[in-house]
Amino acid sequence: IKLGDWVQVEAAGYKGVMLRAIGNRNGVPYIDPTFEDNYINAKAAGLDIGVYYYTKAITEKLADEELATLRQALRGKELTMPVAVDMEDETLAVLKPNDLTNLAAYHLEQIEKMGFFAQLYTYTSYANVHLDMARLAGRWDIWLADYTGKTPKVQFKYSAHQHSSEGRVPGINGPVDLDVTTVNYPKIIKAKGLTRLREA
Repeated sequence: IKLGDWVQVEAAGYKGVMLRAIGNRNGVPYIDPTFEDNYINAKAAGLDIGVYYYTKAITEKLADEELATLRQALRGKELTMPVAVDMEDETLAVLKPNDLTNLAAYHLEQIEKMGFFAQLYTYTSYANVHLDMARLAGRWDIWLADYTGKTPKVQFKYSAHQHSSEGRVPGINGPVDLDVTTVNYPKIIKAKGLTRLREA
């Protein structure tokens, strides 16, 4: 999305954006080709920026490959929103809930070690069936997708709610995922000094 388009997004009252940093093709993570331009232009438009990556890793070794690509994508960038691991792929459901929860915790711990504010993104039924959310939500920030139009039926605390995948936003072509939160992420993240990659 070009700078002028991001300016329209900001002018429409949106405060921040979660950009896709990396994708995964046939098990091989790669930096999203739109990420660099989106980051530069959204930042220039004055938006707060966070990132997410969609994980397909079913082992810590594969998670490490995704995380190494993420580290590469985030080098030299300043983030004032979370870094979210998007855990919703059906192929991960081969793991027992306890094992998948351990893997989610592993991703989140590594994101923290990189020096960022870690967040787990998932959707209601996936969270309820495949993950031990009491364990995860007790320690980390949760971004929950639930498009029912009602308050999500969950037994855990979440801080951000993706309530639609059909949003319309000035400056962006096609449907957009829309989110609400009562948390002032930029304030928390800046206060904790979690805006930049900590060099290993």
